[in-house]
Amino acid sequence: MTAPRPFSSTLGVAEALTVRHAGLRPLRQVLGVSYYKVGWQNMPWGSRRGGMFGQQRDGETFELESQSAAWNDARRLAIGRLRDEAAAVDADAVVGVHVRRAFRDWASDLVEFTAVGTAVRSERHDVGDLGERPLLCNLPGQDVAKLAAHGFWPVGIVGGSTVAYVQTGSRQQFRAGGLFSGRRNQELPDFTQGLYDARALAMEHVERDAHALHAHGVVGVSIDRSIRERETEVNNTSYTDLIITMHVLGTAIVEVQHDGPPPEKFLALPLR
Repeated sequence: MTAPRPFSSTLGVAEALTVRHAGLRPLRQVLGVSYYKVGWQNMPWGSRRGGMFGQQRDGETFELESQSAAWNDARRLAIGRLRDEAAAVDADAVVGVHVRRAFRDWASDLVEFTAVGTAVRSERHDVGDLGERPLLCNLPGQDVAKLAAHGFWPVGIVGGSTVAYVQTGSRQQFRAGGLFSGRRNQELPDFTQGLYDARALAMEHVERDAHALHAHGVVGVSIDRSIRERETEVNNTSYTDLIITMHVLGTAIVEVQHDGPPPEKFLALPLR
């Protein structure tokens, strides 16, 4: 008699036991990778207007669409290849997906997305038809078990990346570089608004993905950002602009019919 093939996973000991108790049998570790070259990106000129001190520069936020598209395409390719590996072993889902992204030092126009997780097969009878393609989630196994116990089920990873160019306006430039600017605290409103705008742009991608999956909500949302400065000169005046790269990732969930008993409740007390 041939012994069953041992499974490999990204799960910790407690996580593996919790997943198994929730009716999900680990099958194997699965991986998806994409290296993506970023195409040429034109930097925005922004808008200018006349004023009592000559031509004024407005503070604005522009999306660098070519760079944003590169990040989003690379993520979709990496996650799609992860799903393909899971489908090859007849998995119903992939749990605990870790998504990593990076710029490479040896190629400034190259981005990398790596997705790794554990393919599982469901032995539950209360979640209905899981579909033909494996479902993906970036939640740890314990959280998947909690969702299942309360009648929810993950249906996919949703994400959005944006690269936003935040242009410093003449008013902010005057406030930050004026004669007495270093003597008092003050907010830089163009940069503050730029961060809000970058988040809104990234969340538009997330909401579109969730809508396509007919999700009831998105949980486990993580937001990562990086900021770099860019010096520009307009009419012999130097400005410091920002380029904000923002990534949002989460798990879309739906509520399913749940006929099982309610989860057990217990009282946790400190032992000391």
